[in-house]
Amino acid sequence: MSPHKARVAAAIIITTVLVACAGTPFEWNSARQLRAGMTEAEVTEIMGPPYLVKSDPAGLTWVWSYANSFSGVRTLSVTLKDGKVVKAPEIPRSF
Repeated sequence: MSPHKARVAAAIIITTVLVACAGTPFEWNSARQLRAGMTEAEVTEIMGPPYLVKSDPAGLTWVWSYANSFSGVRTLSVTLKDGKVVKAPEIPRSF
């Protein structure tokens, strides 16, 4: 393979890998540590910053979403009111 073709092939592979991953990576075991009453700072320390924040009458909903072509899509949301978690997410053991 010529050097030019090798560079093009490498660029395609790198681009594919980068495009295949999107969002904010997180682990289910980390999410299982979330509890009602935790502060925004405590949640961020465990989960990292959210991928998306939505506002509605119930409060702020922080969303972590991560997709890649190898492990599929993971999405988790937590509602905070007055800076504290309203209810901890229920995560099945199979996750």
